[in-house]
Formats: sequence, structure tokens, C-alpha cells
Amino acid sequence: MKPAIRLALAGALLFASGIATAQDRVIRIGVAMPISGPGSYFGVMDKEGMELALEQLKGGVNGYKLQVQYEDSACSPLQATNAVKRLLDQFKPHIVIGEECSDASLAIAPILNEAKVVQLNVGSVTMKLTESGYKYTFRIFPNAEQQSLPLAKVAEKALGAKTAVTLHEKTNAGNDNAEGFKKPFEQMGGKVLADIDFGRDVNDFTAIATRIASLGKVDVLPTFALEGQQVRLAQALAQAGIVKGGGGNAVQIGSIWLPYGFDQKAGKASEGYVRIVQFDPTEQRKMVQDFIKAFRAKYGEDKVPTHINAHAYDAILLVAEAVRRGAKDSESIRDAFTKFNRVEVTTGFITFDAKGQTSDLSVVHFVQTQPDLSWKSLNWQ
Repeated sequence: MKPAIRLALAGALLFASGIATAQDRVIRIGVAMPISGPGSYFGVMDKEGMELALEQLKGGVNGYKLQVQYEDSACSPLQATNAVKRLLDQFKPHIVIGEECSDASLAIAPILNEAKVVQLNVGSVTMKLTESGYKYTFRIFPNAEQQSLPLAKVAEKALGAKTAVTLHEKTNAGNDNAEGFKKPFEQMGGKVLADIDFGRDVNDFTAIATRIASLGKVDVLPTFALEGQQVRLAQALAQAGIVKGGGGNAVQIGSIWLPYGFDQKAGKASEGYVRIVQFDPTEQRKMVQDFIKAFRAKYGEDKVPTHINAHAYDAILLVAEAVRRGAKDSESIRDAFTKFNRVEVTTGFITFDAKGQTSDLSVVHFVQTQPDLSWKSLNWQ
């Protein structure tokens, strides 16, 4: 073989080797989020948070490029299943972030675990997700028990509630949250006068509000549903004169279902609403205030990040932290996650227990809607 040909072949092999090396130094992050359907606001806000984190990381960490592919899972078990199968087949992710809705998350968990691909869940509440023995599933969102038990304690101790009516969508998340409130509240001596569930296709809550008005004195109304239904439900309760926003005495309470800005959409009906949020923009922790400053610089000075923006941002930071600790594929990302202990993010501190559930309740904050529709932070746990 002539020397020139040998040199050319050697150069080609080196070039090909360089491409392979560059391709190997990529962490592929699949994202399955609702971009359409009743939970579409989740997908919009999730992407805002993730894009900001990726921009700050300049797309990579520890010599690895973070490559992201978004898929619309529509808050639907079937569409989420199809989206994840498409990701696995075409994108071959090392980790999948998603879904926001519990039923969709439950649908994709066994698929990802069978493929030995890490699932990082940011917004599902059902207990089943981390109670099913999945080794590759991790969740940074407080589960139903972590949300509803503090809510029951606040209802009984801080609000002096003796009676309640639980209102919730007919899903795993809604059922788990309602049950998670009912059991401890009754153990504390409270009485649940009615447990009312409804499908996601319900838009008129007049009949439900009328029924509640006929039950007598109701102190608290634990409510678990997506934002659109909660806006209409709060307004129906106010119109029926049940809650404070309508001149009544009952206090609507809820867990981490609603983004910042719900109060403005519900208007006066939201006055007095007590709820848990995963991210409190009034918290003075440096990481929180730095995040808000960066978010406003990117998306507008009038924008306040929601907990959805925040936990999506945090998800990218946690993947980056795993890579910073030496992770380079799904197995090593999983191993890194199992060792996380009070890793600081905007929503609090993340420590994964043996089931993959964040066990640090620093991610639970209480707020109350004021007459001017602003938030008042409450020092309750």
C-alpha cells in the first residue's frame, strides 16, 4: 500500500474515532410532558424551566453534552406510553423526565424500568409510583402522604377545622390525595361530611356547590384537581356563598396542584385559599432568588416562576449533578441518584430514600391567598 494511501486511511480512522468519542460523551435526556390536553400548562412551564437550566449549563457538564428531546404525552396513559416507546426506539435516552400526571407516570414506569432507563418524575403524587418496587424510578415531588398529612394537620391545628368535604378528580392522584387527607383528619377527631369526585370532563360545578351548601357547616374543602377545574370549582363555591371569597366561612385548602397565577385566574373566589406549594418565590434562599432573577432575565421582568418552572429546572440540575459525580449512562445516573443527600435545588433539598422518593420535606411550603390575590407565606409544617 502506498504511503499516501496509508496516511489517508489512518486520518479517516482517527476522524471516525473522534466522531465516536464525541458521540459517546452525550447524556440523552428524554422529556415526556403534556404539551396538549387539560394539563398543557405543565408542558409549557416545564420547557421554560428546563431550557433555562440548559442555557446556564451551556448545554453540558463534565465534558458531556446534555441532549434533550421533548415528546407530548398529553397527561394521558396511552399517549405517554406511545411517547416513551418512541423515545426508547428512536432517541435511546439515558434518562426520561416525566410525566406530570400520575396515571401517565404509572403507565410509563414499568416500560422504563424494563428498559433499565432512569425515570425522574417531577410532578406526580400517587403513592403507587414509588411503592411499586421500581428500581429506576425517582421522584422529586412530594407524594400524596407527604402532602396530605401536613394538610390535615394544618386543617385541624392551625385552622381549627372539625368538618371537611373532600373534592377531587377521579384519578390515582386525586384519590390518593383525598384518602391521604381523610384518614389522618378523622384520626384527629375531624369528620368528613362527603367525599366528592368528578371526571376531567366536568366543567360546571354548580350542582356540586349546591350539594355542599346543603350539608351544613363545612370548615375546610380539601381540593385536588388540575388548574382549569379548580378555577371553576372555586368560583362555584364562592357563588354559592360557601367559601370566604363568596362571603362564607369555609376555607378551601389544597396541595401542590396549582401553579403560581391560579389566584388571578380564579379572582376573588380564591381569597383565603390555603395550599401547599413546592416552590415559594418569596423564599430568601440565595438559590431561589438567583433562579428568579435569571428566569425574569430570560422570559420577562413581569414573570414570576411557578413551582412547575422550578421543579423542571431542578430536574436538569439533578441530572447535571449526577454527571458531575461521574455518571455517564443510565446505570451510573441511577447509582448517583441513590447517593443524593440534601442536594440543594430551587424547590428545597433532595434526598432519595430506598424507594426513590424524595424524603426531605423542605420542598413543602404553605401559602394563603390574600384579598389582593397576593400570597402570604405561612410558617407551618
